[in-house]
Amino acid sequence: MRPILQTRPFGLAAFALAATLLAAALAGGTGVVPAMAQAGAPKVSGAWVRLPAAAGRPAAGYFELAATPGDALVAASSPRAGRIELHSMAMVDGVMRMRAESRFEVPASGRLSFAPGGNHLMLFDLAAGLKPGDRVPVTLSFASGSEVTVNAEARAPGNASGHQH
Repeated sequence: MRPILQTRPFGLAAFALAATLLAAALAGGTGVVPAMAQAGAPKVSGAWVRLPAAAGRPAAGYFELAATPGDALVAASSPRAGRIELHSMAMVDGVMRMRAESRFEVPASGRLSFAPGGNHLMLFDLAAGLKPGDRVPVTLSFASGSEVTVNAEARAPGNASGHQH
């Protein structure tokens, strides 16, 4: 009689496949593997949103990103914002200028910083009623196909950098 299941040592590739299939099953059988289950998935820390000083103005989003060099942040979205743009800041002829960007390449260091006075997200048409301490879910999308959703802390419209949105 032949055994129904033969036991063999799992190789690394077989283990990775099994882990991926398990992650897909845990995702509700949708076939979508959560970003945290993907090898080398981008990691986001310290996410926060500076609320606008005046109603109807955009908010700014900040965070630290660790990702695979050569990947790129290409989009951001949130159910609490009408749209989100990627922005850079640069000093041009003695004047700080803000510019919409289509992508941010992850440098060789594997780290990108989005901070006041530098790279940031611009959140337009923010949901009414957001107040300091609330959470704003933001999904970051990458050229590699990875997506990471973070719950950014909403903060009062302070201004540590001298730059106001």
